[in-house]
Amino acid sequence: MPPKASAKPAPEPTEPSSNDVLKSLMSQQDDGDNYNAIVPEGRIISTGSLLLDSHVKIRSGCVVRFSGLGAELGKTSETLVLMANYMATMPKAKGIFFKAEGRLSPEIRARSGITFVDRHEDWKTGTVFVYSGNKFERVAHMLEVLLKDMYDKGEHLCAAIDSLDGLILSNDADKAVWTSKDSPKVAGVPLLTKLLFRRVALPIVHYDALLIITSQYSAPIQLDPYAPAGPRQISGGGGSAAMHQSDYVFEMGQRYNGDYILEDPDEKPDPVKNKIVGIWATYIIKKSGTDVSGIKVRVPIKKGRQGCAIWSEKEVVDTALAFDMLRREGPKSPMYAFDPSLVKEAKEAGVVIKDKVKGFANVYSYVEEDRAVFEWLLTKFKRALNGA
Repeated sequence: MPPKASAKPAPEPTEPSSNDVLKSLMSQQDDGDNYNAIVPEGRIISTGSLLLDSHVKIRSGCVVRFSGLGAELGKTSETLVLMANYMATMPKAKGIFFKAEGRLSPEIRARSGITFVDRHEDWKTGTVFVYSGNKFERVAHMLEVLLKDMYDKGEHLCAAIDSLDGLILSNDADKAVWTSKDSPKVAGVPLLTKLLFRRVALPIVHYDALLIITSQYSAPIQLDPYAPAGPRQISGGGGSAAMHQSDYVFEMGQRYNGDYILEDPDEKPDPVKNKIVGIWATYIIKKSGTDVSGIKVRVPIKKGRQGCAIWSEKEVVDTALAFDMLRREGPKSPMYAFDPSLVKEAKEAGVVIKDKVKGFANVYSYVEEDRAVFEWLLTKFKRALNGA
């Protein structure tokens, strides 16, 4: 008779793994303590410019800031382009424009191509609600509540604050600034900007929202006029929080006479004989997520255009020239010819491109008027420049 098998010894107790400890810690947290379970899509939002998109990749779930030394540099216009592209890219998207400076003219509204509403009952998908108010606490509270509420409803939010410098603390609004004993708090807005980002930075990222802020130029306070000035990454206000929390910071460069785009670039501007058809806007990338900080990008703006004023057709033609896909037949020839391989490739895709066009101005007109040619070339160059 075989001997009885001895009983197996009881397994020694083992300590929980670090994974188990982490799971236990996470289970002890309440909703809202972390956003690990909410994975953002990070969809790419176009700036509206082929050239600028080749350097930056703005995604849903980030903060973009525009600043600049001077007025009429394009900060508000580019803000509206980004808002429109965000709403066209994200499902069930709406926009809210915090008009803190009181400037959103009927002309800017019309040129943007965006449907603006001023009543809450008219705020539908694809529209931008204009909130006219500059109390910092009100703006911050509205932003925080809307981010969570719209996420719960399956909606997406693009918010713009124009401008950060136009906001004022509620307490300061009630003070008589012309009396020495009752003056506003100097660092009030930078302080609350830091508090604001502490509350909304994570929701913006994980809810795939987009926050755009503009800021005016602000000179640094310098007690000693002879002391060397330290380097400044941006020229706008809002404190360090607005700079560090922004994923992208663009400074709009000043405009000069050389930035005019003329009917005849070799002649002086004339209101009758040589009209100004556009202008070059300069974007200086001050901060980026793609290691291109410090680069200057000149973007053509077409005068009088409704909707996005960025002259994409000019960008396409200029890119074709740069890639030698469009050539002048001779030094004095008026004829411009597209590369035969480009024409063949387009034909295979079902798009007919003319072999030759007479006159450089007519090349722009041709690409503008034939939308199939423009869209095909734009898609091709996007893939070539940034893999889009």
